[in-house]
Amino acid sequence: MEKVRYEEMLPHEIVARRKKCPAAFIGLGGLEWHSEHMAVGNDALKAEKLCELAATRSGGFAFPTLWYGEPRVAHLMEVNHDGDGQIRKHMKFKKKKFSETYFGQTPEQQIEFYQQLLYHTLVQMNTLEMKAVCLLCGHYPLHGWAEVAVREFNKNFVDTQAFAGIEFHYPPKSRHVGGDHAGKWETSYLWYLRPDCVDMSVYLGREEDPLVGVMGIDPRKEASIEVGRKACDLIVNGMVRKAGDLIAQASK
Repeated sequence: MEKVRYEEMLPHEIVARRKKCPAAFIGLGGLEWHSEHMAVGNDALKAEKLCELAATRSGGFAFPTLWYGEPRVAHLMEVNHDGDGQIRKHMKFKKKKFSETYFGQTPEQQIEFYQQLLYHTLVQMNTLEMKAVCLLCGHYPLHGWAEVAVREFNKNFVDTQAFAGIEFHYPPKSRHVGGDHAGKWETSYLWYLRPDCVDMSVYLGREEDPLVGVMGIDPRKEASIEVGRKACDLIVNGMVRKAGDLIAQASK
């Protein structure tokens, strides 16, 4: 089986593969509620698998996914979208542990830390002689924060160029690719990429019950593996094209 994960390769395998395609694909995600039918690691799991598929198709590298370090008191379901406490009830969480005072850092401080972490990661890719770095933001709010780090990096390092995008930023605009939170799109993506991490049977006999933490089209009605397969193929093709463009820019 072809190796695509950088951390699993021997030195001579890295050098040989890098000569053909010096591109790094890195998934960004975290741990967050994605309703009852999806794994809490959806954002990172989705991004990780897409990066591996892009590395396979392009000949580049899938680097370890970044699971930690993102702000935990801003743009998080457990903090910003649990007014009725249903998520905490399901997870048996304590409300006080999802407040700014508990973490000891403001949202702005946490965002700044994450941007520094991403910048540090991009510089590391440059030291490893990658010409292109594609960051795939599985958790959508990460995109805006990642773009700040990418702009600064691209300005300072001309021999490596980076891009940060959500899955629907990579392919041309299409009705076959979309975004939501635990709705039709995210459910379909993960159902195709990691079927072991989706279980729609939790809703048997509850087909009309309100969903907790779903933003988008009801996945019980429109999500499918086929929807995910078609979308992911377009996304991966877009990631491969973007990597090629970045390599060309860095080689000028």
